[in-house]
Amino acid sequence: MVEAPATPFLTAAEVDELCAPLTQRHAQMRHLCHLLDVDSLPRRPDGLPLVGRKMIEERLNRKGSYKAPAGFNWSK
Repeated sequence: MVEAPATPFLTAAEVDELCAPLTQRHAQMRHLCHLLDVDSLPRRPDGLPLVGRKMIEERLNRKGSYKAPAGFNWSK
């Protein structure tokens, strides 16, 4: 099986797969912003959020910097 060269950004099908069952582009953008812990993402004219492959791979594989969510610290 021959794979197509990877683009620097996720394709529409990959964004749809990550955000299933969300179908509206703005809802997908909000979901990805929450998932990646960013304030906003750039968008294409059709509304598809532009997410870099490196950014999503680091975040999903926990290789990038990770900060703990704010809240109670129950450990003594």
